[in-house]
Amino acid sequence: MELLVIRGLYVELEGRVVLENVNLTVRRGQIVSVLGPNGAGKTTLLRAIVGLVPYRGEIIVRGKLAYLPQEKRFNPYVPFSVSDVAFMGVKDREVVESFLERFGLLGHRGRFKDLSGGQKQKVLIARFLGVGADLFLMDEPLTGLDAVAQREFEGILKELKESGKGVLMVSHDVGHALSISDAVVCLNRVVFYHGKPKYDPEIFSKTYGIHVVPLRHRHDR
Repeated sequence: MELLVIRGLYVELEGRVVLENVNLTVRRGQIVSVLGPNGAGKTTLLRAIVGLVPYRGEIIVRGKLAYLPQEKRFNPYVPFSVSDVAFMGVKDREVVESFLERFGLLGHRGRFKDLSGGQKQKVLIARFLGVGADLFLMDEPLTGLDAVAQREFEGILKELKESGKGVLMVSHDVGHALSISDAVVCLNRVVFYHGKPKYDPEIFSKTYGIHVVPLRHRHDR
């Protein structure tokens, strides 16, 4: 079942075309990663899906949608505790508690603003997973996470997939996206590729606007 269908999406901001004739789908049990350089329109794509920017074209979302933006803004003068932020607007407190425990933050009594960047990201991911959605949109969720937390997050993505959820994730890490995803979207205003993960120098050269060479491995004889 397709949880997200986008057909002929155009976004123009301040007189500049940011996205042009974008078409893509996300199905149940599928992780789709969006790759591209800075300014390619990746974040704008997610913002269009949740209705934060005007667009032309068709966006169909089936089921409940959750969105984890790249910028997480909390007023530093409001003394939110870690629990205040973690359980804000969530549907399933047990889910949030389980992920906070996995991240080593369950029962943390400090203020959210005093956490490190990585700890803040873990709290927000736990909250994000507790809203009970069918389709999860994530904008560079690995930002601020150390190697151990990144591996833990990969496990979470696999759990979402196995439970029939859909994930559309913006990523700057090509290697990680190719290894974890069921499909990738190479985007730079237009879609250069949408399909199974593969390292194609021609596609990546077009997407990133630079010359990408084939990978060669040297084998001992």
